[in-house]
Amino acid sequence: MEVIKMELMKADVTVVGGGIAGICAAIAAARQGLQVSLINDRPVLGGNASSEVRVHINGSAYLGNSPSYYAREGGLVEELKLKIFHYNPLYNKKLMLSLSDMVLLDMVYDEPNISLFLNTCVHETGMENGRIKWVEGLQLASERKFRFESPTYIDCSGDGIVGYQAGAHFRWGREAKHEYKEELAPEVADHYTMGDTILFQARDVNYSVPYKRPGFAYDITKLEFFDSIRKGLNHRSFPRKINGLGGLWWLEYGGHMDIIKNNEDIALELRKLVYGIWDYIKNSGEFDDVDNLILDYVCPIPGKRESRRFIGEHMLSQNDLTAKPHFEDAVSVGGWYMDLHANKGIYDEGPATAWNFVPGLYNIPFRSLFSRNIPNLMFAGRNISATHVAFGSTRVMATCGCMGQAVGTAAALCVKYETDPADIVKAHMDELQTQLLRDGQTIVGLQEQLDPYFADGLTMRASSQRSYEHLHPTEEISLEKALCLVLPIQTSVAESVQIKIKNRSEHSETLQVKLFGGERKENYIPASELKDYHLLISAGHDDWITLDLGCKKPADDKIYIVLEGPASLAVHGNEEKLSGAVSFHYRPEVPSRLKKLNKSICFKDLLPSQNMYNPQNVVNGFSRPYGLPNGWISERSEGQEWLEFVFASPKNLDEIHLVFNSQLNLEHFDDPIEPLIQDYDVTLTLEDGTESEINIRGNYLSLNKHQVHAKGVTRIRFDFSATYGSPYYEVFAVKFFAPKNAK
Repeated sequence: MEVIKMELMKADVTVVGGGIAGICAAIAAARQGLQVSLINDRPVLGGNASSEVRVHINGSAYLGNSPSYYAREGGLVEELKLKIFHYNPLYNKKLMLSLSDMVLLDMVYDEPNISLFLNTCVHETGMENGRIKWVEGLQLASERKFRFESPTYIDCSGDGIVGYQAGAHFRWGREAKHEYKEELAPEVADHYTMGDTILFQARDVNYSVPYKRPGFAYDITKLEFFDSIRKGLNHRSFPRKINGLGGLWWLEYGGHMDIIKNNEDIALELRKLVYGIWDYIKNSGEFDDVDNLILDYVCPIPGKRESRRFIGEHMLSQNDLTAKPHFEDAVSVGGWYMDLHANKGIYDEGPATAWNFVPGLYNIPFRSLFSRNIPNLMFAGRNISATHVAFGSTRVMATCGCMGQAVGTAAALCVKYETDPADIVKAHMDELQTQLLRDGQTIVGLQEQLDPYFADGLTMRASSQRSYEHLHPTEEISLEKALCLVLPIQTSVAESVQIKIKNRSEHSETLQVKLFGGERKENYIPASELKDYHLLISAGHDDWITLDLGCKKPADDKIYIVLEGPASLAVHGNEEKLSGAVSFHYRPEVPSRLKKLNKSICFKDLLPSQNMYNPQNVVNGFSRPYGLPNGWISERSEGQEWLEFVFASPKNLDEIHLVFNSQLNLEHFDDPIEPLIQDYDVTLTLEDGTESEINIRGNYLSLNKHQVHAKGVTRIRFDFSATYGSPYYEVFAVKFFAPKNAK
């Protein structure tokens, strides 16, 4: 009998887990020059985002409802999302998900430094002197056995298989309220986690198809909690949404059990429920228009929410998410609500989850991403060092991917300095954060400094510059519900602004104007009232009026103008977006929770005048709105526009990065990303007068990197010729990088 031989795989870093966190960790490390072993126990990449499980890649933008507004993550998660949308615009409808698998595979296969091991289950971890020495994996289908060795290991396996086998300290269940002073925690600690869900998908085949419930499935009408299911299905409206349905996220089970040990029992219970519910939908007579529907897909494995959470040097808690203390070692962001599901899932009484408010983006410290007792172990994903309450926010996949990018980048520094993650915090955080920002990672409040080598004597010009006003009103927006217009302010005071308002009644009406200031630059939250007054709008009035502002610039650089009045009053607006200036429904009972308007209130003649979209902004160190819009915008144009940079003396240039507007207020895309720049040319002029040119057509990414390796550059010109629909060209940042030996 032939014995399976062990194959030794050596790398600079071993990443276990091919979900979004593991993919981002592996790619980040590979792009820093590391040799990476990426191990995944499934045949496809993506974890819960794969075509097997079919969960959306949600994150800090909170489905487009974040009070930080421009909240979608940058970096590798942004790249991944934009690539999925480019190749699979039907992704958000949960169709053609195999194309999403293809995008993830393509991103990994495109990195020559990554060795990918699919269908490989890690079953043993070897230790030496308290450090991980190796992990072993079995690839069942090929009957191959591997031993993976590297100085650093990253556990992105979700359940934390490597950390568990290595003896890393971990938490399970819910912490007691007193442990971290969390209001949302229970009085007494327990073993409850969030449960699993099996999603499913339906399809209309245009002819009648019968359905017979399998013998193992439940007759759900006989279950004690049938009324809860019946209510959740929302009978008559449900079939109108069911074609292409991605399942019922609230169909959850297992949080009161050992979610790992009882995995197969939990999966069977969920299958009994899924097939039983479909029987009820098809055969109960309670639903309209279901005859032509088939159960097109049932996920073969449950989507798991929670199990082990490892303990790092910092345990992220509820107060870190709400009070947002400053972390010197901040490396990524989160922003999803603290979404805490019912302990027993569908078997629990009451709501399926509690959506606990998070006031916008928060930073995640690097100390929460490595083990406190296994020195060469990092982790990213749902197994990070966070309490159960904080985990309710950090567990979503886009947030996990950003943490993956952070640890993958940190792994490169561990190799560079032959050290462990804890020492990176002590000695190399500036270098880690600088590299993360360079690669597009979002870290709240951190600013990239323009290299003095390029800044000294640099001059910038643009073909045009958009005025800070929002004209071209196309529709009336009633004040039946209060509205808020948010205007970023550069100057130390704001005096007045004009809006266009219409009184549709036959008598005078009163417009109430309230002015607020904010506290945090990343947020759009009216916090402190500055002024409150009334204006009488005459009958039939339909013109511009001047609003008195008369206030100092608030701490967050934004003035919040709240407009209240009867339904007969309406302000003029349109559907165009102006970066920085945001309009939304104002709800005085919950002013911190934005209710999107999806329209923009028109304004003009803001005094003092603001030089808001100056080309100088693209080198101010911010790559997205933060207080101010932080970008250049051209005038309305049907042709080409340009940006030009001239150096006082010739420069050696290694790399150029450009950051475009990809609608960071959205979580997902169903339509073209209109302001994204599609076609442009880069022209380098050298000191001898010669020129070299880069031509880009069909760009679909927000961060564009160009390796130029040019010596003696005196001028750089960017000619922009097409967007995906916007009449304006918009650039958030332009970054220049010199060769290491250039200075």
